[in-house]
Amino acid sequence: MTGCRRLFAALALLAMAAHPLPLAASVTGDRCAAPAEFTVASGALPATAAAVRNRRTLRVLVVGTGSSTNGGTSGQGSSYPQRLEKELASAFPGITATVQTRGGRGLTAADMLPMVIEGLAEFRPDLLVWQSGTVDAVRGLDPDGYGATVASGIEKAVRRGADAVVMDMQFSRFSRATLNYGPFRHALETAAAATPGAAMFQRYELMRFWAAAGQIDLERAPRPEWQSAADQLHACIARKLAELIRDGVRQTTR
Repeated sequence: MTGCRRLFAALALLAMAAHPLPLAASVTGDRCAAPAEFTVASGALPATAAAVRNRRTLRVLVVGTGSSTNGGTSGQGSSYPQRLEKELASAFPGITATVQTRGGRGLTAADMLPMVIEGLAEFRPDLLVWQSGTVDAVRGLDPDGYGATVASGIEKAVRRGADAVVMDMQFSRFSRATLNYGPFRHALETAAAATPGAAMFQRYELMRFWAAAGQIDLERAPRPEWQSAADQLHACIARKLAELIRDGVRQTTR
């Protein structure tokens, strides 16, 4: 019996080593837990930092497709743009955040660029959050042209005194098997890296991590629990996005 127990213990340790649980999630039960690399901004956000430093209302313009404007949650207040207001207020005590959302289902980056330009002129945000790429990839559009469109929007935001955070597509096993997101994600990363005042939020990799860790997995959620899982996903996206924005502000102040 002693030998059997030792064998089973050894096999259990091997299984744990092969499939380790994220420490924060396993210990704290935090379903939003993820490696810190996902919330390190790829660049400083000086316009956002100025708004925080001057303790004025932090204005955020979110432009995106269906997952940003109608993400299948239990209500509009549960979507990540609306949750972002509270997360930013928590990240920057004493600051009030106002988030406006524009966009819609089935829009390419080129379709959204006029909305970006209009929103920058009318709302005058301190920060633009632009989510794109899925529709462009589904339609098989040119990744270089996509990258040029996003770069143009980032440049226009910075010229108007706003920072920009670009967000890539959602992770999906089905999409990963049928679509080549790689060139579009690379184009987005390149566009963000080319302009000071811009950063990238890696939603795709973050969602892939959560799914692999068993923390949030929309594709495998039972139908009765799907909407609750969608609410959880949007809550975690808002929290991690706010953490990345906070890091961009910290980079500016350093």
